Amino acid sequence: MDFNRYFTNDEVESVLNGWAQNHQRLVKVTELGKSHENRSIHLLTLTNEDTGSDEDKPAIWIDSNIHATEIAGTTVALHIAHTLLAGYGSDSRCTRLLDTVAFYIVPRLNPDGAALALSDSPKYVRSGTRPYPFSEPLAGLHEEDIDGDGRILQMRIPDPHGDWKVSTLDGRLMEKRGPDEHGGTYYRLLPEGRLEEFDGVEIKVAKPFQGLDFNRNFPFAWEPESTQAGAGPFPASEKEIRAAVDFISRHRNINVAVTYHTQSGVILRPYSTQPDEKMETSDLWVFELMGERGKELTGYPCLSVYHGFRYHPKEVTTGGFDDWVYDHFGIFSFTIELWDLPGRAGIKDRDFIEWMRKHPHEDDLKILRWLEENAAEAALVDWYPFEHPQLGPVEIGGYNRIFTWRNPPHSFMGEETEKNTAFALSLADMLPSMTIHRLTLERLTNEGDYRLRLIVENGGFLPTYTSAQGRKREAARPVRVELDLPEGVRLASGKAKTELGHLAGRSGKLSVSTMYAASPTDNRAWTEWVLRGPPGAEVGVEVRSDRGGTLHERAVLH
Repeated sequence: MDFNRYFTNDEVESVLNGWAQNHQRLVKVTELGKSHENRSIHLLTLTNEDTGSDEDKPAIWIDSNIHATEIAGTTVALHIAHTLLAGYGSDSRCTRLLDTVAFYIVPRLNPDGAALALSDSPKYVRSGTRPYPFSEPLAGLHEEDIDGDGRILQMRIPDPHGDWKVSTLDGRLMEKRGPDEHGGTYYRLLPEGRLEEFDGVEIKVAKPFQGLDFNRNFPFAWEPESTQAGAGPFPASEKEIRAAVDFISRHRNINVAVTYHTQSGVILRPYSTQPDEKMETSDLWVFELMGERGKELTGYPCLSVYHGFRYHPKEVTTGGFDDWVYDHFGIFSFTIELWDLPGRAGIKDRDFIEWMRKHPHEDDLKILRWLEENAAEAALVDWYPFEHPQLGPVEIGGYNRIFTWRNPPHSFMGEETEKNTAFALSLADMLPSMTIHRLTLERLTNEGDYRLRLIVENGGFLPTYTSAQGRKREAARPVRVELDLPEGVRLASGKAKTELGHLAGRSGKLSVSTMYAASPTDNRAWTEWVLRGPPGAEVGVEVRSDRGGTLHERAVLH
């Protein structure tokens, strides 16, 4: 498959159905739900059904394209699935993961918004297409491909009171006018678009007609529109979000969640609403370790949204996906902002949000030069005259931002998929993993008395409760064991249903100092029974962990 590209809704569906047909024991394609416009939201479940059902295995959730124009995530999600399926049977890691882990992948959570972004006459909305917060467009400028060339660029209008001027470094760039600057030629910069209820004088930039932000609609720290733009009328009010919320709430086997967004080249983690000091300390250490691994594989730093990715120093973002799944279920969650155009141009070690507000104009030239040298098809569109139906003579130009800033130029999409797939598989390798360490049968008497002893272990990095937050929320039940006794076999000692408690993982032993190292077997538990029954009778043993998987074994009395 070619991953230096972007996929339409029809192409996504075709790829998924092809996998389901060609890998019937590894792939299941179902419908997570319907979008506002009644499109299918596809759920791809990957696991080897011959080694157990998806619900009987530890799982990772992956979604993408919750925001309409952030289409690169879909390509990454498909690449993760492609890598696993192509490697099954030949690559030991892919084979092991599909045999022992369930992958729940939603390549496109927002098919309506993506359809607009990828159409021949594109329209850019934040998330879904349902009118919100009002049923009619507000007065003012609304983004639109006004000249019908298949791009939404910018408009510039000469104005002596404008706050922009032509760059002194390159005539295609625009540069901010100085606070004490007078006597030059200045411009107003506006999004390409059309005005509603234009009075011929005042140009307002209207709030979007389709102003929902799905990543403000999750049921954690939700705030109404007056506080949090795009939040929707109530938590999980939108069909797309309700479908995801319902599924995740029902599937206790999910330990890790990744949601792919763009842009910035950064791995974001909870919380958005509060500082790290409020987080369970042991969970913070695990988040940091996972983030360090992510940086090694992707080159993206890992930041708390609260500490490193706030749009305003006195405001927080509410109703976010990663906060919800971590806070409610203790699921380790990451929002990965794919693609970093300034970083590609050599602009490193910057504050991601603050840089957008204020940076040296020379940075703009670096970005332009990088695009010219590496992705000429995506470079800046030089300004050209256009007779606007409402504003009269304007010039249109600037970046076609959907394939420069928001998503990689096509020729760079493949690089993003490779490194982000590596991180996703690394996270999948960290899940708890129940194993039977030993199942022994000892004959006690000639009258048919036997001792059956079971020792189970968690061989994974994460514990069977995933996180301290998960334990506090009681999101996963402790490990349970149940005997299946055939006719003629009875218990002389012990219980048919036994609770073993939770089992630790290596995540609780993060110190790298050997001086005081101690590695107790807190990942192990045991129980035993005394059975009475005839030789040849077969006793079933089931070990069940919500987060670590389910095991089945049998013992024959002899």
